[in-house]
Amino acid sequence: MEQTSIAVSKKSKEEWENFKNYKQESFEAMINRILKSQSEEDAELLTGADILEIEQSIKDIKKGKFKTLEQMKAKYDL
Repeated sequence: MEQTSIAVSKKSKEEWENFKNYKQESFEAMINRILKSQSEEDAELLTGADILEIEQSIKDIKKGKFKTLEQMKAKYDL
């Protein structure tokens, strides 16, 4: 496997040590674990379709295309 090195400050290296699951965990294993975890979290974020729907809703609200809570209560006899 081809390898490379990266330069980080001593402070950063010390902070990265706190992310290790166990003392002998390699930095490569730790970084790959964190990247995998982050990509799984990203999958839970808003999709492009979600963002388009939110943008459309904001436009509708600005145009006055919405119902107030009071209007909805009255409509459904609540």
